[in-house]
Amino acid sequence: MLTRISLFALLLVLVASAQAEVYQSQDKSGNTVFSDKPTSGAKIVELDSAYRYKVKVRKVIDGDTLLLEDCEKIRLIGINTPEVQSRYRQSQPGGEAARDWLQKTLRTPVVWLQYDAQQFDRYDRRLAHVFLESGQYLNALLLEQGLATLTLIPPNLLYADLLIKAQQSAEQKKRGIWQMPSYQRQHASTFDVDKSYSGWQRWELTPSRLFESRKYINLMVSESLLISIPKAQRALFPPVESYLNTPLEVRGWLRKQGKQQRLYVQHPSAIIPLPR
Repeated sequence: MLTRISLFALLLVLVASAQAEVYQSQDKSGNTVFSDKPTSGAKIVELDSAYRYKVKVRKVIDGDTLLLEDCEKIRLIGINTPEVQSRYRQSQPGGEAARDWLQKTLRTPVVWLQYDAQQFDRYDRRLAHVFLESGQYLNALLLEQGLATLTLIPPNLLYADLLIKAQQSAEQKKRGIWQMPSYQRQHASTFDVDKSYSGWQRWELTPSRLFESRKYINLMVSESLLISIPKAQRALFPPVESYLNTPLEVRGWLRKQGKQQRLYVQHPSAIIPLPR
């Protein structure tokens, strides 16, 4: 059995042989090596037993959407990249960079798909974690490069921890969107309820009150600006009262409803407490 192969190829071998341990180390050139043989300093890799499907990519539609050879659309789960120009929408800063990087990365068009709790989104695109033949996790690579933003939507949280760490790395290194003016944090004092805000946003907010509606827990920043957390996801969050009177960075999309605009937050990774 080979001792230096891609993580995914090794996974297939180990599943067939009922062996459960894979070791990760670095060779003399600094390359990551996966092996079924333990070596000095190697760490055991936790494997997910879910099956992955080999497919061929026909076209990169944008930074987070692929068209397969059979014409099925695949939406990379857990991330979002800025829009590219189309007949339906204007381009956003960073959109073309994400698409171009993905096209370059997928010059060899074979990838492996792994599904999460839900297989389709509301646009009937198949949701998937995508892996390269090398075993690299494509969704996380886009985050690490600063080409995408984290968008965790329960119950699709299979690789949530990996994706969170990937974004933190890009943010700390100010890669990609993290250095672009369009994606810098905005303060609530500049918020205009009559303005149409498009795209992914970062807002510095301090909620002072909360109330519950039928489906949401609502943190009020002002009469016109709210943070709405689905009650169905309450268990994922710390006690919502802990957010009151605390400076927060909240990430997501603003939706206008009458005389109010709301930031809908489905996962606690989108709410970051700030120093007082």
